[in-house]
Amino acid sequence: MKTKARLTITLDNSLLRQVDKMIDHVTIRNRSHAIESILRESLVPTVSTAVLLAGGNNVSESHPALLPIDDKELIFITLEHLTNHGIRRIFLLAGSTEPAFREVLGEGGVFSAEIIYAQEEQPLGTAGAVKALEKQLDQEPFLVIHADVLTNINLADFITFHNQEKALATIAVKPRDAEKKYGKVLLQGNKITEFSEKEKSEGISIINTGVYLLQPDVLHWIADGQPAQFETDVFPKLAAINELSAFLFQGIWFDIGNIESYKEARLRWSSS
Repeated sequence: MKTKARLTITLDNSLLRQVDKMIDHVTIRNRSHAIESILRESLVPTVSTAVLLAGGNNVSESHPALLPIDDKELIFITLEHLTNHGIRRIFLLAGSTEPAFREVLGEGGVFSAEIIYAQEEQPLGTAGAVKALEKQLDQEPFLVIHADVLTNINLADFITFHNQEKALATIAVKPRDAEKKYGKVLLQGNKITEFSEKEKSEGISIINTGVYLLQPDVLHWIADGQPAQFETDVFPKLAAINELSAFLFQGIWFDIGNIESYKEARLRWSSS
């Protein structure tokens, strides 16, 4: 994707030598990448942890996150996007598909982040599975992302917006032609006031993209050891008390969980 602008800068030779020491040709490929990494880490507000929701119940089927987009699997694109924005701890909730992710990723040594495979003794749903990580999560905001989502959302802007809103949770949302498979959100300013049913599909709607930024206190709204979903059991309650914000973005976003969306995503990503 071509989302960068060319910039010429002049650096002191001693400083340039320090930049060159960062280059390992794996996580930091060249001088431009090294300088970009330094700027990202210094400018992005502190969020260092992400949770990827990649659960699956059928080990015989490939998870959408393991499908190729151009020359690499979606999971690699997502992990690179996260680490480029300063994320250093990534919990991967893969359920029964964990062996397939381990085969592709190993222990994540090619990324500048720690990848932690988190296991569930029983399926707990999106919110219940994250609640089970409560003792392992630091007392700072953290990202939650559905692993079958392909997006170039600017996480720095997302984090800044969340900090300005001072809400317990922020959802990345996007205008989209209404489809039954996507739940809609109703907005009043930057606040989400209501979720509507997936079965209703008319005109243009604002949809939940499956990318969330949560304060640790959100976990207090989830019962220990009980199945729960963010979309039905947590977010409506936060919306009711005006603690749920919406970050509207116009970038690329696809849910590649079905073949039609997957084909469209590959075409769009390649041509961007």
